[in-house]
Amino acid sequence: MTTKNLAIVLLVLVAAFAVVQLTSKGGRSKSLRSELVNIDTSKVSRIAVISSEEEVQLNKSEEGWMVSLANSTKQTKDGAVANLLTSLSSIKPGRLAAKSPEKWKDFQVDSAGTRVQVYEGDVLSTDIVIGRFGVEGQQSFYTFVRLFEDDEVYTAPNFMGISVGKDAASYRDNAVLTLKKDSLSAITFNYPDSSFQLLKDNGWFINGAEADSASVAEYLAGIRSVTSKEFFDDGNNFNTTLSVSFSFTDQPDITVEASTGDGRFLIRSSENKEETFEDINLMDKLFKGLGDFQ
Repeated sequence: MTTKNLAIVLLVLVAAFAVVQLTSKGGRSKSLRSELVNIDTSKVSRIAVISSEEEVQLNKSEEGWMVSLANSTKQTKDGAVANLLTSLSSIKPGRLAAKSPEKWKDFQVDSAGTRVQVYEGDVLSTDIVIGRFGVEGQQSFYTFVRLFEDDEVYTAPNFMGISVGKDAASYRDNAVLTLKKDSLSAITFNYPDSSFQLLKDNGWFINGAEADSASVAEYLAGIRSVTSKEFFDDGNNFNTTLSVSFSFTDQPDITVEASTGDGRFLIRSSENKEETFEDINLMDKLFKGLGDFQ
């Protein structure tokens, strides 16, 4: 082959390469991803969880992780952000479910999905959309996911999308009472017109008389771990009208107070001084009358 022919072949190859580069869609790689999420948890400074319900902002501060509310911020409950990051880090690409935006709606990785943005400092390190949950067989499950800037939709095997909370309440401290029954020594009920005390001494007693053991056991079983997501954010309206205090042999007392004015039933606990709850369902659970134990 002559030098002239070699030059022509070379020019043809260069032109073909240029055409491929110019006509490729934004230069986006069409190769399948071997990794979707890579988070350095020690560097994470901010997380945004965006869904059709609301936008949740989680920010790391000197006091720990905070969740932003309409007019304030609250500390997150222990482990809430760590569990979120662990869940996100478990996302691995499975099979390719779709290659184009036309299919996003089928897998709920469009505006119906939950978008999660993870920042490491000022750098957006993860931006992923969590879509529909799916099941294969009796024990295998997955969730459809898409990196926000990509067209491709993947299955994420063994990842449960509902593990990512979509509202601020999912990250707030919802604990009202955690009871160590074995070390409990007394329960004191205070009401506007009366008060009484349950004392433990080889059984439970009220005013020197033995209480109904089955009723006391049922009450304690019902309040072993009390939580609520009915948060109330205007704590200035709280005026204590009822209280119940739990005394222990090996830890400080726990007191739960209630405010029943203005037709509301508000709850505060010494175990969770950050939050106030508006939850009428806790009334019968926590506050009992003398006759309930006789």
